[in-house]
Amino acid sequence: MSQQGKAAVDIVVPDVLKQTETAVAQAKAELNGINELQSLPVQKPIAIASIYCPPRPTVYEEDFEKAFDQIGNRFVIGGDFNAKHTYWGSRLSTSRGTELYNYVKSNNCTPLSTGKPTHWPVDVSKKPDLLDFFIMKNVSANYAVIEESFDLSSDHSPITLTLSEKIIQKPHNPALVNKKTNWDQFKVDINQFINLGTTIATPAILDSELEKLVYDIQSTALENTPEVRKKLIGLNYPREIIEIIKEKRKARKKWQNTRNPTFRSEWYRISNELKSIMNEIQEETQEEFIMSLTSHQNTDYSLWKATKHLKRPTVQAPPIKNPTNNEWFKTNQEKADIFSRHLANTFKPFPGSPDEPPLEEVPLTDTDVKIPLVTVKEVQKTINSEINPKKAPGYDLITGQILKYLPRKAIVKITQIINAAIKLRYVPQLWKLAEVIMILKPGKPPEEVSSYRPISLLPVLSKLFEKLIHKRLIKVVAERKLIPAHQFGFRHKHSTIDQVHRITYIIEQALENKKVCSAVFLDVSQAFDRVWHKGLNYKLKKLLPAQYAEIMQSYLSDRFFRIRYENACSGATRIQAGVPQGSVLGPLLYVLYTSDLPEREENTLATFADDTAILAVGETNYDTIPKLERSLKNLQNWTTKWRIKMNEMKSVHVDFTNKRIDYLPLRLNAQVIPHANEAKYLGITMDARLRWKHHIKKKKVELTAKFRKMYWLIGRKSKLSIQNKLTLYNQVLKPVWTYGAQLWGCTAPSNREIIQRFQNNVLRSIVDAYRYTRNARLHLELKVPLVDEVIRNQALAHQKRLIGHVNEEAVQLLDVDGLVRRLKRTKPHDLWKWELS
Repeated sequence: MSQQGKAAVDIVVPDVLKQTETAVAQAKAELNGINELQSLPVQKPIAIASIYCPPRPTVYEEDFEKAFDQIGNRFVIGGDFNAKHTYWGSRLSTSRGTELYNYVKSNNCTPLSTGKPTHWPVDVSKKPDLLDFFIMKNVSANYAVIEESFDLSSDHSPITLTLSEKIIQKPHNPALVNKKTNWDQFKVDINQFINLGTTIATPAILDSELEKLVYDIQSTALENTPEVRKKLIGLNYPREIIEIIKEKRKARKKWQNTRNPTFRSEWYRISNELKSIMNEIQEETQEEFIMSLTSHQNTDYSLWKATKHLKRPTVQAPPIKNPTNNEWFKTNQEKADIFSRHLANTFKPFPGSPDEPPLEEVPLTDTDVKIPLVTVKEVQKTINSEINPKKAPGYDLITGQILKYLPRKAIVKITQIINAAIKLRYVPQLWKLAEVIMILKPGKPPEEVSSYRPISLLPVLSKLFEKLIHKRLIKVVAERKLIPAHQFGFRHKHSTIDQVHRITYIIEQALENKKVCSAVFLDVSQAFDRVWHKGLNYKLKKLLPAQYAEIMQSYLSDRFFRIRYENACSGATRIQAGVPQGSVLGPLLYVLYTSDLPEREENTLATFADDTAILAVGETNYDTIPKLERSLKNLQNWTTKWRIKMNEMKSVHVDFTNKRIDYLPLRLNAQVIPHANEAKYLGITMDARLRWKHHIKKKKVELTAKFRKMYWLIGRKSKLSIQNKLTLYNQVLKPVWTYGAQLWGCTAPSNREIIQRFQNNVLRSIVDAYRYTRNARLHLELKVPLVDEVIRNQALAHQKRLIGHVNEEAVQLLDVDGLVRRLKRTKPHDLWKWELS
């Protein structure tokens, strides 16, 4: 912590270790010197020092080098460096942080920090950041552990570094099984615990039997799983390196004893030779690691594990600001509790209108319709084919992998429990507790509690139960045609591209006929989290047979969640609204809840779950805006009744036309919806003239950013095989631009060339192509299709899907005969007939 402009650092040494104090001169005024130095001669001397760097003067890499050279070649130094860099967990990087980072990298040092802020400004407008940390040189991180503390009231929170003579095993996430689990013995042991003779006649017995089964699986898995120690940081150097290290130590000892310049030169020569050889070994090790990566199962998909971080940027662990008093929540427990309180307020229904009459009681219907029971064979098949063994488990830590290794007797027990739940129309309480982790939304301020998205982890047995119920429920929904044709979300054989094609089909015809197509793209506030349970149960009773409605009512009632933030957990909190996140049944329940969304014949309604668009076509926007206002008026009344809230400021109003027209405002709930010349719907950006240029530019920016992150793997100097590089390109980069290609492929050739040039650059980097190598030759030899060829192939596949589509709204997209073709523009159905040169 800071103390009168200097860092206060305590060094606690056990009595069993001898210590010596050494006075050290100031390195430079700006660094304020090395405040304290102690030498710990355990096996090899380690210098431990504290440091404080005032924030004002400029400090360069050379200044750090001069200061640290006084300590020796093996040290641990900690304190307030006033140097920020994302490498050791700061929120951002400053110039001093970059200078210190350069020193750390060039001298093979290791920074150690908590990754969390240590400086808490008194000014609430300033954000906390990490300033206090340790730097180690020639000391293995395997022997050190760093901890945070918030016991003091200073503006700097103290951190503690513990050094040990023995290797310190770091804590890891709890798990029931690992690669060394004895599955054969697991099957034998679990069979001894399971009793198939219990009659499950009441909900209490069902809860008890499920609780016993879960406990038996957990305890048996733990008993048959040995502890696996984490791989230690560092390299195992060959024998010749160890011999050179011995020579270096002998030369250093001679120099220290004699102070003969000849011995010093010899010491420096061996040191430089050793450093050079060790760098070569590290580079070779890295190259061997990269070359060994594959996308196959025999190497445990090592290629994807190495690139896993590319798909989500690394975020720091910032504190959370209390919105009421601007204080900071610092500890993991405090963060878990504030997130829990935030979600408790989120999982509540929006207040209803005071003038709205209460919902009348709805009698159950079709009481003779039974929910079909499950069979052992069906349960086993669902586990084998639909349960992902690599998915994160719920609070009970039982994974899909464990289910796949269960013996038949355990599968029979699970079948009994599921059938009992169906007969009793009761969902066990253990299946209604979700463990929630919070993920920062891209581009949102990390200190605000509302900037995080909850991700629910449900027990895998609960997911198995939901999958089996979903198969039965979806048949009833299909037979009764409960989902409207305009709803494409979470439906079999329906895709986002189908829905966007519906919209572009209408817009294209409006442009061809010199008309205006006004569209509003609506945003629903917390759509899935705020579903009114009473209203949902009311609709389910009207739509579904009695047994289905009853088991869904049990499924929604008495649900709880708890927040897990690193090693801390909040208490269980009741969920009062919303469909369960991360569940199998949740999306279908939301679609049923919004199935009576009002629509007018004069307009076109397009929905994909909660993503809603309304389009109106007319000669001018003086015709289209009144049409949209009538639809929005009906929508406003409907959302008020069913306690759904629209976010007017995040909705977008676009007038698609080639004409010059006056702007006419469009209102929802007495608020003007923002007007724009483009809108993003289901991941595709549509501009007012449907030229697709804006969409391609955005994709190019996204592709460039991802390519930069992947360059160490697929760049010119990477030792990864060409085949693996192509695999990475096809699986990570290519899907970014191929999404929606059957629609945006209608753009001008100059826009498609933007994507083609990007692909050319990637392929040249993959093979380290010579400057005069032709791009056409690269595509031919690598068997990579050109962009235009990919567009045509995707368009043909899209056409085949539409021919056999189950939704008449999608089938109508094939009706292109007799359409007006005034503009010299390519249409999606033209792509099917492309002839490539």
